Amino acid sequence: PVDLQTWHRRLGHAGLSRIRMMVNKDLVDGLVVVGPIDEKMEECDSCHMGKAKRRPFDSVTTRETRLLERVHVDLTGPMRVRAIGGYYYSMPIVD
Repeated sequence: PVDLQTWHRRLGHAGLSRIRMMVNKDLVDGLVVVGPIDEKMEECDSCHMGKAKRRPFDSVTTRETRLLERVHVDLTGPMRVRAIGGYYYSMPIVD
């Protein structure tokens, strides 16, 4: 038997309502929570980090002035159907 926070971590950071359901319906063998299960859980640093929002991209873009100063490349494939020349992959390159 361990506390609610430990079960939260052991169960892949499951939410309180999910852990309560598992306990109340006896869905997991050996899932015994020490202490109250009706209270809110402490804030979990890992859960906070996982829910953090990324910063948006900068809206200011700079245009490159020289040829091949910035190149974007993508590789796609393998394709189900061969292209002319027998190729299965495509690699677009944008200057």
